[in-house]
Amino acid sequence: MRWRRRLPRFASVVTALVMVCLYAPIVAVLVYSVNKDPLLISWRGFTTHWYTQAFNDPQVRSDFVTSVEVAVLSTVISVAIAVCAGLWWRRASPRARRLFDALTYSRIVLPEVVFALGLLVLLGKLHIPYGVGAIVLGHVVFNSAYATVIIQARFATLSETLEEAAADLGANRWRAFRRVTLPLLMPAILVASLLAVSFSFDDVIVSQFLGGSSAEPISVLLLGMIRLHVTPEVNAIGAALMLITLVSFATAGLITMVRPTGAGSILGLGRRAAA
Repeated sequence: MRWRRRLPRFASVVTALVMVCLYAPIVAVLVYSVNKDPLLISWRGFTTHWYTQAFNDPQVRSDFVTSVEVAVLSTVISVAIAVCAGLWWRRASPRARRLFDALTYSRIVLPEVVFALGLLVLLGKLHIPYGVGAIVLGHVVFNSAYATVIIQARFATLSETLEEAAADLGANRWRAFRRVTLPLLMPAILVASLLAVSFSFDDVIVSQFLGGSSAEPISVLLLGMIRLHVTPEVNAIGAALMLITLVSFATAGLITMVRPTGAGSILGLGRRAAA
């Protein structure tokens, strides 16, 4: 029938429009970041002046360093929690696994503003100062959930045969973990770390709620800069952050396609998810 023939064509048109709506703003940021016009009214030629201006801005450099500190600390803590949780999950009962999975996914689907507000109130009640430490704690809440999902998926593909063989050869639990389990987990740990760094750099809500007056990541600085006027410098900073995210996801995808991580079927980073 004719309508069946027209349906794929209509679906293609709708898909193309959706892709344009999704990626047109990204292209606009990249184009405006190299536009000579400071008011962004018209195209006046190519320039990298705004990248130089952003790099030489002391506030931008300071906030970027803060973002790096938060990203590194939250990633290390999140991955450590995820590995420990995965080790427990392998030997837990089915009921305990279901409860643990529900708690993990709830941190992913729960609106970020909800637990950001909850942490804001909780830290205030406990008289814990806001700042880098508070932001790291907030990022660990959601980063540890993503890391747990990835590392847990890798654990699900691992057999305990190699660990049992190591134990038969005289290795204690720590030596078996360090020489057998950890190398097998390393690709998944690298992917989880890259994604956690990317999510930490992109976060605005938790960083704004918990930063207080002593800590301001680069994402919060961008939010403050666009309230009055979107300048080419803002676009340059945004393009640099997009580059960090792109490199992180591309590296994670490459690792997933080359080495088994368990993340392929979960995050769409590649097809190879099992050894």
